[in-house]
Amino acid sequence: MARLVALGDAHLGRTHLAHLRDDEGRNLREEDFLRSFDWAVDESIRREPDGFIWLGDIFDHARPTYRTFSRVLMGLKRLRDAGLRGVAISGNHDTPRIRGTGSPYQALEEVFDHVELAWSMQARTIDLAGVRVHAIPQTLTLDDFRSELDRAVGRTGGDATDLLIAHVALTSLPSRDWRDMNELEIEEGAFDGRFDLVMLGHYHVFQKVSKRTWYAGSTDTFSFADTPEAPKGLAVLDTDTARVEHVSDPFERPLVALSVEAAGLSPGELVDAVGRAAEGILDGSVVKVYLEHADAASFRQVSREGFEEAVPGAIHVQVEAEFGAETMQVQGAAAIRSLEGEWAAFVERQDLAGLERDRVVAIGARLLDEAKGDTV
Repeated sequence: MARLVALGDAHLGRTHLAHLRDDEGRNLREEDFLRSFDWAVDESIRREPDGFIWLGDIFDHARPTYRTFSRVLMGLKRLRDAGLRGVAISGNHDTPRIRGTGSPYQALEEVFDHVELAWSMQARTIDLAGVRVHAIPQTLTLDDFRSELDRAVGRTGGDATDLLIAHVALTSLPSRDWRDMNELEIEEGAFDGRFDLVMLGHYHVFQKVSKRTWYAGSTDTFSFADTPEAPKGLAVLDTDTARVEHVSDPFERPLVALSVEAAGLSPGELVDAVGRAAEGILDGSVVKVYLEHADAASFRQVSREGFEEAVPGAIHVQVEAEFGAETMQVQGAAAIRSLEGEWAAFVERQDLAGLERDRVVAIGARLLDEAKGDTV
């Protein structure tokens, strides 16, 4: 049988917290994700497996920058030079919705013959180190996915181990308040008993779903919705013993959530309370602070810089206040900036894959200005 390294969602090219830049002006969080990917490639080589599988969403979108694309190209080159063969599929983020758009995987396919890439919305079956890998990439609809799944089932059987790789959400996962773009959600029973082993991408937390089904998880934590307390990294599948080992990424940036009881605290006391709650966090952390039952007037008197100074080791501090009902009754509504200011603040918080942030802000400001001129 075989040992295969499984790399889940890397989302290369994703930019969070646009104001965080390194000395060369690069987005600091984007650099985090690239570093985690480089580690995953190096760790794959170090473990000397029989092959590797990539489970989709290597790219955060279907039009990666040259810099992001070249990083993946160099990673595949290192794997090829180490003599490793692999299979990769596209995911919901890096599959174009229009076939004529083309795919970054298509370009990689022209360069490398040591990795089989399933990206054109059709299932492929590949022999990898004696394992029959059934690779089903992202499809346009769930019905399309079921059709490709049936095609893959028709190729199972014989002495080889049948391993399914796909990029889907399972209905058995914990209930979520959000659904991802182009997400496909399917019941685990669609796989059960039809394949010997199943390794999935899309869910960012390493998890054993059943006796034969796992999520490899993501290579890094992208947001607080990713369950940041769960280690990220890669997985190693032993097809002989049907066991999966998770290997944690030592370069993962800590995301720390803190809760502070803020009832009755003055502005200075709020800052002091946040500082005490953050004692002992690792330098370089991204920190989110929840202020419970805060006084609205006190909270508005503390600048963002004031909270950041209370947590000097963090690269970013985000504070969210829950105001006590009694304070909201006597305080006025929250201060509202100009429409242009609100738009710029909104854009700052968004992940604008493949777009120039300053240009988006400028276009919005221009449209708002034009709209003002149309009002009577």
